[in-house]
Amino acid sequence: MTRTHPTIAEVARRAGVSPATVSRVLNGTARVSREKVRAVLQAIEELGYTPSPLAQSLAKGRSYAVGILLPDFGSPFYGPILEAITLELEATPFRPIAVPGHWSLVRELEALDFLRGHRVEAVVLLGTSLEESALKPLGVPVLAFGQALTGPQTWSLVLDNREAAHRATRYLLEKGHRHIAHISSHRGGADVRERLQGYRRAMREAGLAPRVVFGNLQEDGGYEATKELFARFPDTTAIFAANDQTAIGARLYLYEKGLRVPEDVSLVGFDDIPLAAYQIPPLTTVRQPAREIGHALAQALKALLEGEVPTLFPIPLQLVERYSVREVGT
Repeated sequence: MTRTHPTIAEVARRAGVSPATVSRVLNGTARVSREKVRAVLQAIEELGYTPSPLAQSLAKGRSYAVGILLPDFGSPFYGPILEAITLELEATPFRPIAVPGHWSLVRELEALDFLRGHRVEAVVLLGTSLEESALKPLGVPVLAFGQALTGPQTWSLVLDNREAAHRATRYLLEKGHRHIAHISSHRGGADVRERLQGYRRAMREAGLAPRVVFGNLQEDGGYEATKELFARFPDTTAIFAANDQTAIGARLYLYEKGLRVPEDVSLVGFDDIPLAAYQIPPLTTVRQPAREIGHALAQALKALLEGEVPTLFPIPLQLVERYSVREVGT
């Protein structure tokens, strides 16, 4: 016969009190005589009773749950951010409920419904495409990374993706490249679109026509986008990818076609995920400090949960030069 966990009713019978008295002892919601408190605690110890955190939180009118919506659990960029937030919450009564949106607006909206059903007390959005109107039914504070939100109870950590992409493209131009392509994506949020805008601006300032193809922000999409790129623009000498995963996929296609990096084609990524430094050759990229971002979001989240107004300071994006770019003659 399977041994079940003791119930609050069994504790009450063992202590000779009502279940309501046991609840009052556990929650400290009313005065209970010392004799009854002693009897309840002794019964709890004898039976090995463990109160349900969910039941206790509901009794207090709180869930102590924080919703986190991100594109993909397997993301090498968003994963460290999620981990940093989770670690910061360990010292608090709050615990995260993380849900992937799978790069789909429909799935993101379904995830919001799921989080609302679990009565989360705040929501963190990581790289979603949700608009402010979709967040109003939540009725809780919302903290976003990767998009600027301006509605009530919303705060954003916004980095200057547009300027960082402009700087990365200018870097390639200064190395003598003129046939520079960008692999963007219809996935993702405002940050991906801003990188495309920064690239276009740098090319326009140089009097050059942009060369843009679209992937899915993952390695396979980078591979397929690079195949399309060289079918359309075979004289391309440099690629600026919307993220490192795209650049890694592009690197594989170039290898299979016998195109050397950087001797034949230079390559620049975005994010500086851990694998970027271990590519062959190591990838030049724009660094988004994921753990610093996660720490900043966690501190802002804790302030929100304590009823305070969070402070979010800009985090600079830095171009990290490695060995995937070479200088060419003009």
